[in-house]
Amino acid sequence: MGTTYKELADSVFDKIKSYDFLDMTEDEAYNVVFTYIRPSIVRFENCRQDLSDRDDTVAAFNITLTDDTFEILVRYMVVEWLESNYIFVWDALQEQLSSSSFKKVNTKDMLTRTTALRDQMLRECKQLSINKAFKKTATDLYDIATGSKSDLE
Repeated sequence: MGTTYKELADSVFDKIKSYDFLDMTEDEAYNVVFTYIRPSIVRFENCRQDLSDRDDTVAAFNITLTDDTFEILVRYMVVEWLESNYIFVWDALQEQLSSSSFKKVNTKDMLTRTTALRDQMLRECKQLSINKAFKKTATDLYDIATGSKSDLE
């Protein structure tokens, strides 16, 4: 068995430190975070590892994720958490859609700031993905130029 969903979830918990999870059982908290895995995989478009090689019944990948793949996937999971808890919630969406006379400044401001944070995190995730792809491309070009197989990844 490779990287487990629990390992990913533990890293997400370390990054977000949300007190909302304290009101849940351990299994409930893990199950919530596990729901962020599939959409995060979809967002991680240019991953060199096959993230579809997983077994949801045992909550694990059949492969061991590299450190950079693991970290990028966790960051995408944090983006999913931000969206599901602060951006795509009815109150926040209603504030954006209602007339200006009914808007509350605090809620709108919170949504604006959270959306900006999400956008920043998405840019960072994409940059990490680009860096990883560039690293692999540079290694491949080196191998072609030297006629050797580099052990860099």
